Amino acid sequence: MNELESLLKRYTIYSVIIIGSLILGTLFISDATFLAGMAVGAIFSLLNLYSTYFQVKRLTSSVMDSKVRFSFGTIGRIIVVLLALLIAEEFPQYLDLTGVIIGLAFKYCILLIDPIFYFRTRSTG
Repeated sequence: MNELESLLKRYTIYSVIIIGSLILGTLFISDATFLAGMAVGAIFSLLNLYSTYFQVKRLTSSVMDSKVRFSFGTIGRIIVVLLALLIAEEFPQYLDLTGVIIGLAFKYCILLIDPIFYFRTRSTG
């Protein structure tokens, strides 16, 4: 397993834990639309993370083969975000739009926080 795959695996584990916690949280509070929106946003954020991973992998192989390949990378990720927002707009009784937007940002929070835990683990272990 190369470093990129191990990063993806670690970020996926963090995301699944966060999404699971949010879904469990919706069971215990009365106004669950905000947490449900955050869970949906986090799921779409995870999809975007996988999209980024496959684009980087494809770009790497493209450079190795010296071939130019077309990719929907950024446009695809924008479409995923718009789809999440449209779903939140379509079902406001179940999903809070602000929660979806915050959930979409989870990927970036994980990307910022992960190096702290990673370096701390490496220095102690």
